[in-house]
Amino acid sequence: MKVLLMDLDITPRRRPFPNLGLMKLSAYHKAIGDEVYLNFPLKQADVIYASCIFTWNTWAKARVPDGAIVGGSGIDLKAQLHPEVEHIMPDYSLYPSVDFSLGFTSRGCIRRCPWCIVPEKEGWIKPWTRIDEFWDRRHRKITLLDNNLLAAPNWRQTMEDLLAEELEVDFNQGLDIRLVTAENVNYLKQMKTKQLRFAFDDIRYESALREGISLLLDAGIRSRKLFFYVLVGFDDDDTAVERMQILNSYNVDCYPMAYRSADGAKPARRIIKVPDIFWHGPRRNINKFLRLVGRLPE
Repeated sequence: MKVLLMDLDITPRRRPFPNLGLMKLSAYHKAIGDEVYLNFPLKQADVIYASCIFTWNTWAKARVPDGAIVGGSGIDLKAQLHPEVEHIMPDYSLYPSVDFSLGFTSRGCIRRCPWCIVPEKEGWIKPWTRIDEFWDRRHRKITLLDNNLLAAPNWRQTMEDLLAEELEVDFNQGLDIRLVTAENVNYLKQMKTKQLRFAFDDIRYESALREGISLLLDAGIRSRKLFFYVLVGFDDDDTAVERMQILNSYNVDCYPMAYRSADGAKPARRIIKVPDIFWHGPRRNINKFLRLVGRLPE
């Protein structure tokens, strides 16, 4: 049987990040002897799967043939893989340029942030698996997709597994700065990682942010290793500049993220008076923030 997999997030302007669901489907179908193709215009495919992670790419759904099985967070938050597919080693050959393994050791979150789809998609925090399930031993790097690892009941086991195997890790979805403690900082400072990712999306947890950063710095973790996503444009929030200034005072990297609604629309631009300060981070990130607040043209 011929199986066509369609990654709807691959565009001419976007370097493809591997679609984990499609990689698992590929592994499953190859295991039962099927031929699998990715984004190949195969007219005689017996089965077609299409996946879209980001709502702003759902326009690509128009390219999906009738009868395809369609899923992904950008289209259906309730779609799930069958357990025998979910818990299979992903087929990393589907994306030949990828030199890291990726997966979840926990799913869900303890928060109910109004801008986030995770509570609806994954529910309350729960253990999922250990890294052995998705770690290809040819890789020395792992990208964890856990949405709130520090809140997970199995966070210590995950940290210990990573340290035991001496793997480089990217906590891709970010860690919760409000949950940083002396205990988990002891693990974090031992991790092989280019950056520790966090978020500062709500001014109301400023005190917890300051406490968490202090714990990290006091443990000897360099400020330039700390990276913060900063949500901009959600609802009527006007604290983005204040949050950026607070982070700037700690000499950490900032990455402004424009809120997008369920239909993928960008927030309306609001002209905000911004002091002439230059936040740490790549120049494109600084410019992105200045565009969002109306200081630079689109």
